[in-house]
Amino acid sequence: MKKILEMISPFNAKEDMPIVLYIFKKLLAFFLIFFVSMILAEGVVIIAHYIMGYNVLQGEMLSIESMTLMKYYGFAIFMMITMLYCKYIEKRSIKSMGFNDKILGYLKGILVGIALLTVSIGIIMLTGNITYNGVLENIDYLTIIAFSGAFIIQGAMEETLCRGFLMTSLLKRISIPFAILISSLAFAAPHFSSLFAGDFIYSFVGFVNLLLVSTIFSLLIINGKNIWIACGMHSLWNFCLFNIFGLNLSGTNKKATAIFDFSTNSENILNGGTYGIEASIITTAVLIVSTVFLIQKYRKNKVQSIEF
Repeated sequence: MKKILEMISPFNAKEDMPIVLYIFKKLLAFFLIFFVSMILAEGVVIIAHYIMGYNVLQGEMLSIESMTLMKYYGFAIFMMITMLYCKYIEKRSIKSMGFNDKILGYLKGILVGIALLTVSIGIIMLTGNITYNGVLENIDYLTIIAFSGAFIIQGAMEETLCRGFLMTSLLKRISIPFAILISSLAFAAPHFSSLFAGDFIYSFVGFVNLLLVSTIFSLLIINGKNIWIACGMHSLWNFCLFNIFGLNLSGTNKKATAIFDFSTNSENILNGGTYGIEASIITTAVLIVSTVFLIQKYRKNKVQSIEF
């Protein structure tokens, strides 16, 4: 038992163990990084409140908008902890996580995100389940700019933790498809609280879409040989839904910080209901087509391992 506990400890870089134990070890490290980072980030938020004169214990807090921004910028702590773990525990470089000199991949990711988002929303609009109502009044551009930076960090954090760390670590011992599946399930886990808060059908479709988009992120990284491309697509997708189109993002509605006024005409499986287009079967279809295309490219390139 002592030997097994030593092998699966997330505080060493041992790899010589049965594959099942190795997978468990990396998942343990994943959740350890996540929860330690969350505690540290919460601590920073509380301290920041006290510095600004708010007594958190008495329920005094910043506005929801400010709290959301603080939360997203706080994801930089998650990213930093993940990189420190890889550097000092796993003894590997930041480059091995996909952060190489192919930084232009970020722009490619943005273009991919724009394409997928435009097609998804466009088709839903053609069905009459999303309507464009014009430009919103009294747009707070400073807040939108602040959110753009926040989503750059938020998207990069999730890619760093789920793909830069977990997927690349798993690839040392298991196949690419299996590593993609496990890292995709880990990626979906933190979304469960909002995902399963609504009706089952939206939760199910939303879960499937999370796995599909996670697979797309993974294949973009593997085919493009850099993590920048996934960071770009991830951040662009979230920012546009939240601050450009004003549509629900993973169950969160913040139309007040958007530029355009898009609205859902009714809650149904075509527009994703209150969860947003990420629980839409039309989005599912778009993501499936994209996944198939990337899988074909992956097979054509005969990728056996990732070299950043």
